[in-house]
Amino acid sequence: MRPKLYKHLVKPLIWREGPKGLFASPLFWMEGAKDMEGFRGSFAFGYVKGEGKLMPQDGHLIHPFDTLLCFVATKYGDILDLGATVSIEIGEEREVYSFDKSQVVAIPKGTQYGNVTVSNFKHNFGFYTAYLTPEYSAVAIPSSELKAPVPGEKYKGYNKVYAWAVDEKTGEVLHDAGAIDYDGSGMGYTRLADERGVMHPLKNQGPDGIGPGNADELLWVFGDQLQNFELNTLWGHYTQCGKWHRGGDAHTHPDEEILIYLGLDADDPMHIGAEIETAMGEEDERYYANVPSVWICPKNFSHLPSITRWVDRPYAFIVLNLNGSHESPWQKN
Repeated sequence: MRPKLYKHLVKPLIWREGPKGLFASPLFWMEGAKDMEGFRGSFAFGYVKGEGKLMPQDGHLIHPFDTLLCFVATKYGDILDLGATVSIEIGEEREVYSFDKSQVVAIPKGTQYGNVTVSNFKHNFGFYTAYLTPEYSAVAIPSSELKAPVPGEKYKGYNKVYAWAVDEKTGEVLHDAGAIDYDGSGMGYTRLADERGVMHPLKNQGPDGIGPGNADELLWVFGDQLQNFELNTLWGHYTQCGKWHRGGDAHTHPDEEILIYLGLDADDPMHIGAEIETAMGEEDERYYANVPSVWICPKNFSHLPSITRWVDRPYAFIVLNLNGSHESPWQKN
């Protein structure tokens, strides 16, 4: 049996302490340069199990790169319900923004932010951060050096509900989100959103490209919703076995991408609760995950299909694609 060519591109996530002073608890922490074969981004994923300071542990931060903060529901059944209230201060003005639904907060490079706190806690939720850099760095501003808060809405557009189509001016979900042909990738996700901007792929299987293993509920945002970052990301809840797409077996992207498989159980973070098979390379090498893992896809690298082999409990999937859109041409057999 020949050695697998792409084993180095499939890695278990590393559970550990993040950079000093950044997170309150251990979590999955991966840097592109050190942990993901030079991927031009870094990320963290953690679970929130109570009230208190989430990040950083003191004061504010400034990054020399764009940063996306994603707060996501992990309680299966309503992918928008965080089960708590999260507040964040943005800018040297320390404008405070609060929300209790799945949310994305886009922090452009050089923008000060911090004092992310959790209150009104009812049940666990998750958060992940995407840093558009292969090596993490930050300038920390301790609480003692912060200026007095200045009320305002200068940074309102940085905060968006995590949904398929959000009005750029108001930050609200468009009422006709389900009618917006926003996919453009040929993957079959067009016109699948409800009035809240939540996509329901399993309710729309068939010749449009959706397969039986796809998400029960899915959230997806693009660069034009994220201060024009070169990034799009999705968060989904999955419970079914089978192939994820019918439109084709493999595809490529013009930019780098990572695929992340995770569990939704905050008390058992080291297991997904399912096993997913995903193919890598034109050789169609098959790799499997039943523990939290990341698949690293370089530019123009052939990958997929994804097939869920078994499921014991709902699980999650994240995509981080380093492009504001999601060009995904299928490679037809």
